[in-house]
Amino acid sequence: MSTSKQQDSQERIDAFLAPMLKQRLYVAFSTAVASAEEMFPHVADHLEYMNGLEAKGLLFGSGPFIQPGILVGDGLTILQTKTIEEARTLMENEPLIKLGLREFDLRPWELREGRINVTLNASTSTFALSSGKHDTTS
Repeated sequence: MSTSKQQDSQERIDAFLAPMLKQRLYVAFSTAVASAEEMFPHVADHLEYMNGLEAKGLLFGSGPFIQPGILVGDGLTILQTKTIEEARTLMENEPLIKLGLREFDLRPWELREGRINVTLNASTSTFALSSGKHDTTS
C-alpha cells in the first residue's frame, strides 16, 4: 500500500474513532472446570455475589453461555473497574472461581460502538430510561 493510501486510511480511521465513547471495561471469560452438578450447590452464592457487584455499579453485564439443560457452566462477565487489577480481584473472589470450580481469562476491552437507551438491573427487574448524553433531534 502506498504511503498516500495509508495516510488516507489513517485519516478515515481517526475520523471514525474521534467521537466514539472509548470506555475501558474488562471482560472475563469463565470456563467451568467442574461439572454443572458440582457447581449447582454454589449457584445461589454466585448469584448473590454478582448481584452485589451490580448494586455497586461494578458490573456492566454478565451471564452464561447457553447450553441446553445446564444452569451453570461457562460464562462471560464485563466489569467496570478503574484497573485490570481491581477486575482480577473481583473475579478471583467470585464464589465458583474461589472454590476452584471455574477458571477465567481476563482481558481489557474498549466499548466503541453500540446503543444503550435503558439502564436495566436484570436481577431486580428494575430499569430507568434516559435521553442519553447527546440530543440527536437538534
